[in-house]
Amino acid sequence: MDNDQPLTYSELKELAERRSREAESLLLNQHKREERFKRILTGLPLGLIIVEKNRRIRVLNSRAASFFEYSADELADKPIALLFPEHEAISSNPESEKWMGRKKSGEIFATEVFVSEVYMEGEDMLFISVLDITERHRLEQLRQDLIAMVSHDLRAPLTAIRVVLDMVGQGIYGDLKGRGPLQIENAQQSTEYLISLVRDLLDSHKLESGTLEIEKADTSVGKIMKKALTTVEGSKSNQTVKIEVDYTNDAIKADEDRVVQVLINLISNAIKYSPDNSTVRVIAGMEGLNVKFQIKDEGPGIPKEMHSAVFERYRQLEQSSETKKKGFGLGLAICKALIEKHQGKIWVESDPGKGSSFCFEIPTE
Repeated sequence: MDNDQPLTYSELKELAERRSREAESLLLNQHKREERFKRILTGLPLGLIIVEKNRRIRVLNSRAASFFEYSADELADKPIALLFPEHEAISSNPESEKWMGRKKSGEIFATEVFVSEVYMEGEDMLFISVLDITERHRLEQLRQDLIAMVSHDLRAPLTAIRVVLDMVGQGIYGDLKGRGPLQIENAQQSTEYLISLVRDLLDSHKLESGTLEIEKADTSVGKIMKKALTTVEGSKSNQTVKIEVDYTNDAIKADEDRVVQVLINLISNAIKYSPDNSTVRVIAGMEGLNVKFQIKDEGPGIPKEMHSAVFERYRQLEQSSETKKKGFGLGLAICKALIEKHQGKIWVESDPGKGSSFCFEIPTE
């Protein structure tokens, strides 16, 4: 057909019908896409909300609506601030956030949201995924209450008990007879154990909140080692285990009490998992510009795939019933955090059946 000649009536009619069929096909395909999209939204296990530029709700799935005790139809074209009163001006964020949502009844509840941008139907919109974390929020509040209780209601009485037991053990209130000294020693060990649990809980809370700090000052390797060894020798869980030491007296700048805390934890662990009549070796000295501490035991060893896991919070290795130990599983995680605060590193070298060697290095300055 010559492009310069006008179309005939039949040609125009045919063209119009073809364009009409194409339009119907496009509409049908769009409708199918929308229906498929809605089915996907409905079937997902988390709440999803699509918000327009004017911050009004374009569409949401039934899971999201149920979180807020509405139906999906009730929320169509409603402002997102109806559900999140504190978040009228929202924008995309690569990180998840904790938002307080408001239900139809007015009840406020905790949610975790992730906001991202999405291009739909020729418009820029916001895609909000919502997760109801009411139970997690409740458990977190319980944990905070526990930390507060431990901090204020347990730490001071335990310290007072330790002081009194020390005085009784020293004979200040009179000589102990029979099994008295042994009973006092057992009570002292139990008290120290409880105090260490309280300290670990508080340190774990500081670690999580980012408030765990150190205070460096001039000290020496020898001073740190002597303080740690004196504490460990006075409360060894297995008196048949011998401790061998080899250390220098190099000057360093560190948080003395915190490094002593790490050493006590590592040496105590080595003793706990050592067989009777074995030896734990504690070595410390310069290695380049750092001071290296090494605690070797003759215990059951640790599989290589678990080497990094032992430094995770609330993580304890599976042990036999004979060697099962109590605790929160916080000690090594706190040790790792304290050493990293010193700009150092901590690691374990171990194989099953060959004992373990826990090592850490910290700079001298």
